[in-house]
Amino acid sequence: MQAQTEQEFLKLLSKGVNPGDTTVQGLLKVTTQQGKRAGTIQLRPDAICLENDGTTVLEADLSKRGNDREASLAAEVSAIGRVLNDGTVFRRVVILCKTERIRKRAVAVLEGLVEANNHEVLIPGRRHFLASEPGTYAVWAALESKLRDGRTELVDTLVGHVIIQLLPIWLPKVRIDASNTHSIAGWFGENYLPYKRPDSLGSWKVLISPLAAYQGTTELDVAHSAGA
Repeated sequence: MQAQTEQEFLKLLSKGVNPGDTTVQGLLKVTTQQGKRAGTIQLRPDAICLENDGTTVLEADLSKRGNDREASLAAEVSAIGRVLNDGTVFRRVVILCKTERIRKRAVAVLEGLVEANNHEVLIPGRRHFLASEPGTYAVWAALESKLRDGRTELVDTLVGHVIIQLLPIWLPKVRIDASNTHSIAGWFGENYLPYKRPDSLGSWKVLISPLAAYQGTTELDVAHSAGA
């Protein structure tokens, strides 16, 4: 998986821009809403991961969000499924919260979107947020699909997920040496890092070192078996 910090992906987005021209300011322009006041911001998450099906953005919530940042989060998750400025599809938002109180506020933002949107008809530009498991929301959108006769129809489609979890500051420091006696609890086998994958996507694959001995059958093995 390729990962980039905010500074790194902004630099790549502006690669090739001529001196004096306007640089790309973010991954995507989104609209925020606070009461009757609307505004626009550039999507600039703390980090991104480029995965096989699109881009996952990661936000580190180290303090409680104010009204502006909560509106930004609502706008961000409502953009899931759109095409970003780098040409990839926006698939997931992962919110890593420092405390349980901050996590509950992030959940409250999502529940507010559930209340505001899910009883409305799913039309282009609107998202439905369905809690699929604790802290995880499946994001649905109405996407246009062409029929054989040339007409189009809207199809309700799962376009991504929102994952809210605690920042893993509780994990023990990992030390790996020849003794193989140090705890690596929480790091590899618990489906928690780099984020908790939704059940519908399956757990992370177990990491295998390229230096590990090959366990398959080789042509030499087959030849030896035949000779025996």
